[in-house]
Order: sequence, then C-alpha cells, then structure tokens
Amino acid sequence: MNLKRRIPALALGGSVLAATAFAGIGAAAAADGSEATYRVTITNLASGQPQTPPVVVLHNASTSIVEAGAPASAGIQQLAENGNPQVLLDTLSGDKRVGGVAVGEHPIVSGGIPGAAEVPSFISIEVSGDRKANRISIASMLICTNDGFSIVHDAKLPRKIGQSTVFYSDAYDAGTEINTEAFADLVPPCQGLVGVTGDAEGAGMSNPELAEGGVVSPHPGIAGEADLDAGIHAVAESPALIVVERIA
Repeated sequence: MNLKRRIPALALGGSVLAATAFAGIGAAAAADGSEATYRVTITNLASGQPQTPPVVVLHNASTSIVEAGAPASAGIQQLAENGNPQVLLDTLSGDKRVGGVAVGEHPIVSGGIPGAAEVPSFISIEVSGDRKANRISIASMLICTNDGFSIVHDAKLPRKIGQSTVFYSDAYDAGTEINTEAFADLVPPCQGLVGVTGDAEGAGMSNPELAEGGVVSPHPGIAGEADLDAGIHAVAESPALIVVERIA
C-alpha cells in the first residue's frame, strides 16, 4: 500500500478551496475595522481515526451548520461520507449570517499509525470575519467511517484580543449512509493512513444503495464486524481538542 498515493486527495485541496470559494468574505468588515481574526488549533485525539482538513466557520447565533436530530444538509453529507467540503463551502458562501470561513491545508492524524509519519496530528488555521459573527463551528470527516464526523458547533468565540477558549469536539453520524464498515464503502485514505488494509480500493463518492435516510446523531462507534477493527478504528467520544485564540 503506497501511503503517499492515498493522501493527496484529502491533503492538498484545503488551501485552494479556502482561497477560491471565500475570497472577499469579510472584506467590508476589514475595511471599517469591525473584523476579528482568530487562530484555531485542532489536535486529533483519536488514534485510529484520521480526520480530513477541518472546515472552520464563523457565524452568528441565528444559523448552524448542523443540528442533532435533524437530517444532515447536503454539505454535511458530502463532508461526512466522502471528505469533500465543497458543497458545504458553496452553501456557506451565500449565507449572510456567515462572517468567515477557512479550510485546513492537510488532514490531521494522531500518533501510533503509519500516517502519523507524514501527516501532523494538529493544524493551526487563521480565520477572519465580522465581529458580529460571534460563534464558531468546526467540522472534519472521521476518515475510517461511512459517514462519521468530528464537530464543534455554535460555540462562543473569545471576545478580547489575547483571550482563548478550549473545546472538545463531538463524534456524530450524519445518518446518510449505512455503517457497513467495509473498505469498499470507505474513502481510500483510511487504509493507508491507519495501516489496516484489504482487497477493496475504496470509494470517494456516495453510493445510493447505502442511503440511510436517518438524522444526525451521536456516532454509535465501530462494531468491528466487517473490515474495521473496533480496537484500532475506535471512534472517540471527543475526537479533537480545539483551542481558539483571538489574535486581532
């Protein structure tokens, strides 16, 4: 298994997406001095669950990117099933309640698995937006799941420059794809990053035959009855540690 061959699809797209989809967001706020800038540091705490480049969203309290107990949006579905943030980014770019968005440049991989030799366990992302956007949400796919994702949503941002706030993410299931736990139904980087491999290459697109029609809910964990190993690919209750500091 060539690890380098399996990383680029999730590792290289983040910075480009952030630059193209959101050029100009917050420009008016920057011009009149009402913009705030934050440094967001995200550390993967789940050793057997690499995470895709995080999507960081600044927004006001009247909107949310996810709601537990409700069907997942198309954007969350694509992120949770395929590690693809583009649909979510496109939706956010047209929402006036969103003050700023940024996407990480690489996945985050906790230590103790092969991918950790090439991919860091943490990432720092700077994001700016109108100070009226006083909430933050952060989402990443849990790569070795059918439709699991790590999420902090609607958390309050630090108000003053130099202040910081610490959050732990939650592990959720999008309720959009049946949890087969089969490599054939998971995104290809799972095998190379974790080092547990099989004959199936994997898939980077949603399979209509696996549509679940459920709602967003806490992730049930790994059963270990197919290709995934419950002892290796366990889904932590809090998959990530996040530190948000206001820097400007």
